[in-house]
Amino acid sequence: ALVMRKSTDNAVTWTRPRIINEDFGLRNQVISCAIETQDGHLILACDATTYGYGGTAVHISVDGGETWRDPGAGQAEPGFEDGETGHWIAGIHAPVVELEDGRLLAYGRGDNIDDRMPKSVSEDGGETWTYSASEFDPISSGQRTTMLRLEEGPLFFASFAETLTITDAAGDERDVTGLFAALSYDDGETWPYKRLVTDDGPPRELSTEGHLDTFVLGPDTAEPRGYLASTQSRDGVIHLISSGQHYAFNKAWIMAEPPAPAE
Repeated sequence: ALVMRKSTDNAVTWTRPRIINEDFGLRNQVISCAIETQDGHLILACDATTYGYGGTAVHISVDGGETWRDPGAGQAEPGFEDGETGHWIAGIHAPVVELEDGRLLAYGRGDNIDDRMPKSVSEDGGETWTYSASEFDPISSGQRTTMLRLEEGPLFFASFAETLTITDAAGDERDVTGLFAALSYDDGETWPYKRLVTDDGPPRELSTEGHLDTFVLGPDTAEPRGYLASTQSRDGVIHLISSGQHYAFNKAWIMAEPPAPAE
């Protein structure tokens, strides 16, 4: 069953839990995505299945959380093909953002299109979604993306790449792998700024409480998996957490070319 609480004092205290969907079953598995749109609608994303694919449900409230509805409940599962439209998001664990024109954008895990991470766009407030292939590598077990709109305007996205080609400050292209951050200035049409989430130091082994005992952090390798969540603090710093690590950086760092690796 799906339960909601509210806080009016920055999470110091919370209201008593209130059931907003009493049906015990699928489509209620809450993930790290709850947004408020420009017109005041609340959008809550939940996994629609217990598998690593099958889509993300959206629960919508137009009255400040007093009542909720799931447009995909009782609807047939879409095929998640390129250009197809369905009542829920392609892929599980999908973060959702509102675009400047009021449309909604989401990226999911599983239900890949042309061997790329699926992209879902809604033009009717989450009632229906149209699917296409994104430019990002697909993700799988133990991985979840995160996305938000920064106060400066661009969209921020973080995920995991099998291979990501970057250009360093020396002008050399090289392939890196693992956790990366990206920025879009055209509402997700393109993502020209991508950077591996690492401190660019020499390779070293880090421990984590997440899905791995250890991983190597260095100029060309970053954390290979984890469930991501993100926020931006008032000073502009982006805080990104995985299953076992906390990273902090700003927009300018993502846009800057990484240094060439030391000899």
